[in-house]
Amino acid sequence: MGYRICIIGLGLMGASLAGALKRWRGASIAGMDADAGARESAKSLGIIDEAYSEARHAINGADLVIFCVYAHHIPLLIEKNAGFFRPGSLLTDICGVKSGLYAKIEGLLPESSDYVGIHPMAGKERAGFKNADPAIYKNSGFIICPLPASKPENIALMRDMASYIGAARVAVCPPDEHDSVIAYTSDLMHIASAALCVDYHPGMTSAFTAGAFRDCTRVADIDAEAWTELLMDNREFIKDRLDRYISNLSAIRGALEEKDGRKLFGILSHAGKNKREMLKR
Repeated sequence: MGYRICIIGLGLMGASLAGALKRWRGASIAGMDADAGARESAKSLGIIDEAYSEARHAINGADLVIFCVYAHHIPLLIEKNAGFFRPGSLLTDICGVKSGLYAKIEGLLPESSDYVGIHPMAGKERAGFKNADPAIYKNSGFIICPLPASKPENIALMRDMASYIGAARVAVCPPDEHDSVIAYTSDLMHIASAALCVDYHPGMTSAFTAGAFRDCTRVADIDAEAWTELLMDNREFIKDRLDRYISNLSAIRGALEEKDGRKLFGILSHAGKNKREMLKR
């Protein structure tokens, strides 16, 4: 029997990943989703080779199991289906928050299975199978988050996966570091974009907008359910970054209130310098 991949969850990210992994290692791909429409479409379009409504059937015999569902479902799925994981199989997830999830799953893993989490830095504003596109992983970032006991060969396998789907930048880090950095690079960006759209100017029309408006509000049309969970799960790291952001906004407002152009110039100059430095990283 050849290499077998199981993908749990055929929404935007899971279905896109299934499509991007076609022919990797000559694998057959089994997909599981509670939505019959997603299952049938994925199978008829050739995105997956087998479709299942129950996780245990999709997991059975899989060399690699990829969880593409909300984080709170994963420990339950592992615990409920512990007897169906193939000995020696590798489990992974694509969730945007790692620390809390890993604390829950570490003691639930089948004895012979390994776990190496991943976080592809890709996506769209719109969720669901109908928006799936294997190309979303092209030129993306890709973060690998092993557990302390993760096997080196399985970390290397996730690097190979990243390369195959087209990721251009790969980082390996522990879960806490991942969550701390993501609080700034992703979570805070979504918060800022949402905040800009909570209260918009009543006189605005598209005639008043250009690239800055599009860039700053692009992710505000958000999957509220998914992002509520992500932000709540990573709230301890987010609170620190949010406090810093609010402080910086207050400094800008203070400079305007005080009519202090020199102070404002200094803040903006420092921001520009930091942005140029970021581009080198």
